[in-house]
Amino acid sequence: MKQARLLIRADASVAIGTGHVMRCLALAQAWQDAGGGVTFAIGEAPVGVKRRLMREGFSVVRISAESGSKTDAERTAQFARELGASWIVVDGDRFGPSFSNYLRRPDVRILLMDDFSARASLPVDLVVNPNLGFREQDYTGKIPRRALLLGPRYVFLRREFSVPPTKKIFPKSGNRILVTLGGSDPENLGPRIARILAKLPSYEVTLVAGPGYAHTFDPTLKANRRVRMMRNPPNLRELMEQSDIAIIAAGGTLWELLYLGCAVLSYSRNTIQQRVVDELVAKGAVRDLGATKRFNAADLRREVVAVAESKDIRERMSKSGRKILDGRGTERVLQAIRQFDGKAPVVSTITVAPSERSEFMKLAQRHFTELDSTFVPHEDWKREYFENIRSNPNFFLRWIQHRGERAGFILFGIEKHRFLPRKTGMIYELYILPQFRKRGLAHMCAAQAIRELQVLGPSKIQLEVMEGNAAAMALWKSLDFQKVSERLVLARAAQ
Repeated sequence: MKQARLLIRADASVAIGTGHVMRCLALAQAWQDAGGGVTFAIGEAPVGVKRRLMREGFSVVRISAESGSKTDAERTAQFARELGASWIVVDGDRFGPSFSNYLRRPDVRILLMDDFSARASLPVDLVVNPNLGFREQDYTGKIPRRALLLGPRYVFLRREFSVPPTKKIFPKSGNRILVTLGGSDPENLGPRIARILAKLPSYEVTLVAGPGYAHTFDPTLKANRRVRMMRNPPNLRELMEQSDIAIIAAGGTLWELLYLGCAVLSYSRNTIQQRVVDELVAKGAVRDLGATKRFNAADLRREVVAVAESKDIRERMSKSGRKILDGRGTERVLQAIRQFDGKAPVVSTITVAPSERSEFMKLAQRHFTELDSTFVPHEDWKREYFENIRSNPNFFLRWIQHRGERAGFILFGIEKHRFLPRKTGMIYELYILPQFRKRGLAHMCAAQAIRELQVLGPSKIQLEVMEGNAAAMALWKSLDFQKVSERLVLARAAQ
């Protein structure tokens, strides 16, 4: 099966932040998980951002031209031809209509990530604007309605946020505060905020700097026992889930925190961010701290204390935030691309819903019967198998879909080590219906599961293969698994 290729044109810097590249990273991960290949064409980006992209398995090529210029467009088009890209994603305010016009070719489609609806024309195939407050009328006369994907339904969340949120606990006093002012924090506002909060009684502050942060941490602040300072940590989701309050500067971090149900206090750096924050304030999901350039210490202290000392406020904010997005934005955009011309990768995984219990149990029984023709489902299996999977937040049960058709399922998860303070990644089951086999689906979905497990930081990832299942053994060996032991089961019945 020929691999569908995606080219992404986006930049990152201290001045413009890392948001354009990082939200495209989420789309790139979804494209990769569906079996496609991705290349980033970048004019400028901090070293930490480039390393992140390459660590994820994406190619990175350099655009040595002024961003948005004709030369930039020529080189982007050249890379698209060389790669055989079926789609080009363009993300950034510098890329105007003339840039997109130059990229247009009969065999290449263009997806524009837009934030402000201000371009005079939109010579592209699809427009994604995930922000609140925009309507189809804002794009009237520029692009057909069918080409518009508007609102938080299309927010991109990176792979580490693919696991559904855990139940949020609301202590009486919310004293665990996360401070993260974006990928670069150009005003170096984070340390100022942390210093102010550290003077308030009983608060624990975690200050996170992103991959584009160009400043040096203040040693006096690092010495403060109530402040934890971290640069581009790999466990950002975990830090978000552990926090009672987050202080941010809008951007992609805003959506991630709302999805996880954290109470958010947000600054804004531009009119678009302010517009989004205003919409979220009206919905009760966010508290507005104003513009970063008009930072006011007294306003910060007042808002933090009000939210921290009210369990009821934090609960209401969490509930409102979780209503706004469901984390399936990348899935919807890939589906829109498939419907447009069928050139997106054709494999996807979707969480099995409680209402789909009967369908799943039938397919699971078929799977186990293929593995062992003597398999007879006992009453406890019928009664508790699905329920126990669904009730454990460390188990991930997904349908496998191929071109919109249900092709099988995969079950994987995380287990605590029996004797040590470690966790192990587990792949429990992977089943592809006979009519969908020999198309590479199992390999794609297994690779996706491995990537998701690796984000959770296990000490190892393991699985079991039934004796004599040569096809399964070949699959897992192709993914770098190796046999390290044999499992023995007592043959006679228990006495």
